[in-house]
Amino acid sequence: MPESKATRSEDRNKEDIAFCLRLFNNCLQVGLTDEDLISVFRLGKHNEDEDTPRPLLAQLASYTQTNLIMESLYKLKHAEAQFRRVIIAHDMTKIEREDCRKLVADAKWMEERDTSGEYLYRVRGLPGKMN
Repeated sequence: MPESKATRSEDRNKEDIAFCLRLFNNCLQVGLTDEDLISVFRLGKHNEDEDTPRPLLAQLASYTQTNLIMESLYKLKHAEAQFRRVIIAHDMTKIEREDCRKLVADAKWMEERDTSGEYLYRVRGLPGKMN
């Protein structure tokens, strides 16, 4: 998500919340309110000189809302230009990311070994419970 150029951190945070709500409601059509967002904040240290925006962590009130958003991500492909470059992913711990990388590498290896072409090897599941 693009980062605000405001000088005060409170103003930048308000703009991030407004952008998230526009993304979730207008683009993904999930229907969230301000109360559904528990916290929204940027990860990392603020640096005005950098061109790349910092990642944004949005914590939602319930898992069902998170699930609705994740199921609606296909709508980003046909969204407005400001939303097309947004990447949304589950927040995973370092161990979960390593496990996911290992499972993806194993799936690629198994797909390369399979000469029949009958099977697709994919990693599925929630973070921490992938198979």
